Amino acid sequence: MRVLLIYPKRDPQSKVRTQFSQERIHQLLSWPYPVRSYGLMFNGIETLAALTPDWVELDIVNENLRDIDFDAPVDLVAMTVMVTNATRAYQIADRFRKRGVKVVMGGYHPYMIPQNSLVHADAICVSEAEYLWEDILRDARDGKLKPIYEQGHKTEMSKIRHLPRVRRRDWMHHVSLTLQASRGCPFDCDFCSIVQMLGHDMRYKTPENLCDELEVIYKNDWVGRYFWRPIFFVDDNIFGHPRTFKELLRGIIKLNRRYPKYHPIFGSQMTINVHKDKEALQLLQEAGFYNIFIGLESQDRETLRAYNKLHNIAFNYDEAVLKMREYGMEVIGSFIFGTDTDTPACFDSAYEFYERINLLYPYFNILTPTARQWKRFMEQGRILTVKAKLYDAHHTVFIPMKMRPIELQQGFIRLIQRTFDYANIKKRMLNVYVEKPLREVKLQFSPATEKLVYHKLHWTLKRLGEHDSLRFMEDMKPHVWSGRVPVASLLLQIDQHDFATRIEHTTKEHPYNLDVPAWQDRIQSADGEDSIRNEVMAMVR
Repeated sequence: MRVLLIYPKRDPQSKVRTQFSQERIHQLLSWPYPVRSYGLMFNGIETLAALTPDWVELDIVNENLRDIDFDAPVDLVAMTVMVTNATRAYQIADRFRKRGVKVVMGGYHPYMIPQNSLVHADAICVSEAEYLWEDILRDARDGKLKPIYEQGHKTEMSKIRHLPRVRRRDWMHHVSLTLQASRGCPFDCDFCSIVQMLGHDMRYKTPENLCDELEVIYKNDWVGRYFWRPIFFVDDNIFGHPRTFKELLRGIIKLNRRYPKYHPIFGSQMTINVHKDKEALQLLQEAGFYNIFIGLESQDRETLRAYNKLHNIAFNYDEAVLKMREYGMEVIGSFIFGTDTDTPACFDSAYEFYERINLLYPYFNILTPTARQWKRFMEQGRILTVKAKLYDAHHTVFIPMKMRPIELQQGFIRLIQRTFDYANIKKRMLNVYVEKPLREVKLQFSPATEKLVYHKLHWTLKRLGEHDSLRFMEDMKPHVWSGRVPVASLLLQIDQHDFATRIEHTTKEHPYNLDVPAWQDRIQSADGEDSIRNEVMAMVR
């Protein structure tokens, strides 16, 4: 039984990239030799690989790293499909099915829109897959695939281990390896589709099972033996049950002591209330966490209420970021723009926050309606397109309440380019690393290695003629030489600047008119609403 696991690209024709793809990092380090890389290792196909029995001959292809061989002699193709790569997944599926190869799809997109996925796949999985994957493989082998597979109950994470398949060379092409410690989230944010599939109850792996997974990485990953190895827990809210999470941290700390020559640094997604838990912060620091993704979303209380993000209202964002820095961690601060309370002023407000607190890792999203929110917008006639590849949090796909769509898109682009202008990057880095230094600087190599990597990057940028990046490197050189600023942080910021230079292409990628009135400015009579709704529906179709 020969199975091909595929993670599709988001859109091969797009000139835009995501922030977390971090593709510029390996390009600069390896130039002039061409190397394909991707930031986060995609955990979905890694989980399926871990569940695959020995009687299956398995090949794994992340299309961001390796081209798909459409003539490969395989019996089954399986894909994990997100909304952003659904269009590409359909193209891949159609090519394999034309050859007579069976195709199975799983993930959030088939869960949310099963009828669309079944047009392109022989079978879909509309739930978690731990108790189904081997059944799917057997049915495919025996020619008995069912159209829809769904688990009768949620996966008991406390009884699960996803031991990673050792693929050392592939690991070297990722900035961060990934694991998953828990599923579920106790909150119910309006824009989030995750809890609909995974539920509100927190389900954790045991510390023993999670550390068994980590130990596979510690034993086999070359990068972590000689440098720092980022490992990101893809949990939607790993701090959802603080007491259980702390037990996981204690397990990681014990494992780290057993492998003193391996150098992991961890990240994950948490809610802002973690900064009030001193014990958790101490354990996070001791375990080796260096960045924490927090959904701040907005500073406006009415916007947070509209998002049903009530747990953010009680906390001061500035205080939270500074507290995390006290324990050697930097916040990846995520904001979302375009909710019904937002006006064009929301972009200046966000920029002022980034600059005031000198946030090193701002993260930007345009509101992407899903699930209940998408249905509501569609019924109102506010959806501009149903093209899945544009539902990537970088394109405006609906009519905002208090902004024209073009104002939302252009304000988003200007904010990113302004924030990741090198003058502003330099100002933020000097504040964090030099003027008010972190207690513990991670991502730092030996002084000789720091200088060697600096010279390599400087030489590469000079040869490529990237003068703005070169000047930024030269401005920061004294601080790299003094040991204050790690060269890896410079590289991360150059990568973010690259993301910012490409984001302007989003405007041209919209195949519809963005220069239409805000929703509150539309004709609100019953006849007018019907007319607008019919007009939009016709355009969507």
